[in-house]
Amino acid sequence: MSPAILAIIMLAIVVTFILWNKIPLNFIMFVVPLVFSFLMGYDLKQTSGFIMDQINVVMTQSGYMLLFGLIYFGMLTESGLFDTMINGVMKIIGNRINVVGVMILTTILSAIAYLTAQMSTTYLVVFPIVIPFFKKFKMDRNFAFIICQTAIGAMCWLPWGIGLVMSATMANTHAETLAVASIPWGLCFIPAIILQYVYFARKHKKEHGTLGLPEDAEGGAAHKIEERENARPKLFWINMAIFLIVIAALAVFKMPSYLVFIMASIVTALINYPKDFGAIWNKQATMFFNVLIMLIAICFYLAVFNAKDGSHASMVESLAKLLEAHFPSFLMRYIHIIFLLLCVPIIYFVPYQLYNALYPLFISIGASFGLSPIAIIAPFVCNLALATSVTPMNSSTYVGATLCEIEAEPFTKKAAPIMFVTNAVVVAVAAIFGVLHF
Repeated sequence: MSPAILAIIMLAIVVTFILWNKIPLNFIMFVVPLVFSFLMGYDLKQTSGFIMDQINVVMTQSGYMLLFGLIYFGMLTESGLFDTMINGVMKIIGNRINVVGVMILTTILSAIAYLTAQMSTTYLVVFPIVIPFFKKFKMDRNFAFIICQTAIGAMCWLPWGIGLVMSATMANTHAETLAVASIPWGLCFIPAIILQYVYFARKHKKEHGTLGLPEDAEGGAAHKIEERENARPKLFWINMAIFLIVIAALAVFKMPSYLVFIMASIVTALINYPKDFGAIWNKQATMFFNVLIMLIAICFYLAVFNAKDGSHASMVESLAKLLEAHFPSFLMRYIHIIFLLLCVPIIYFVPYQLYNALYPLFISIGASFGLSPIAIIAPFVCNLALATSVTPMNSSTYVGATLCEIEAEPFTKKAAPIMFVTNAVVVAVAAIFGVLHF
């Protein structure tokens, strides 16, 4: 059987198991590629060599940075650094806002909260603060979720975000390199965010006749985020100084990211929790372990998908040739853009992991037209975030919907068309300013 056919069958099996949702994704990514490696004709020693080479590449390029970055930002979250920043914004703004101000506030708080690079954490921080404002102004709470997720999308270029690291892994490049290429895409979100404000404000004014407080609205002070058990508000400026040093070390001095995060984690833990260093470090262990397992599982998949020797073509190469033979040639060059534009409706029905699985294919096809892996993958880093919140296939959708006090499935049906247009606007802006390469 040809590698292309085996690749299609492997993709179909992986997607089917994801949809079935009865077996952990990690287990699927470990077992299925192994089986297909043997079906390709490779023995155990060859398969092991492919996998170990892939693991070494991924961990060197991005894995260590991600793992130690998660520990550091987990500690910052525990210390209350981001909570204090958000409370500072709330203290300045107070109640002196209207409907547009509430939307801008939601964007600002979401951008700050997403410095943790965790979607669910962002929801847990932002929605308890902004939903009381949405209720006070009688605003549609679906708008809160959409605005928050769009801000998250604009910030998905953070190099310590697991989504970006997974994409960098698929593109076989460093997370920092992909982050730099993705920042312009984040900036392309600005016009889309403004257009969302205009659209939501017009809908609200048409329904309520004003952008200010309704006549029967109740007053009340600005909501303040609750202090965490391990918060250290008195050490805010010390933690902020360490955070800024970390950013400077990564962005300006180009120091090894894994080493920066290791040292920052140790210093932060010693300063904030000198008597309980071990406990606060171990609290991050579960996330560390889960991410490590997922990284290794993806390495199994990538290793087999790209495996080749003198007698075998790789799955990705064979699949690319199959597409070239049957896909309209004038569209082949733009296949990654087509999938980018259609990501919202596609992910509504299938898991977002499908896109991760297709990255090697897009890269292989793009290479035949002189496009670099970075040019192919960078557009997906931020834009896929728009799709992941408006699908019933993603568990974080239910977290956000619950916090917004809305039903998840009606929200996805209402928000998907808006996010589809938002995604198209971002892509159009990127094309106009030369950010999109094709």
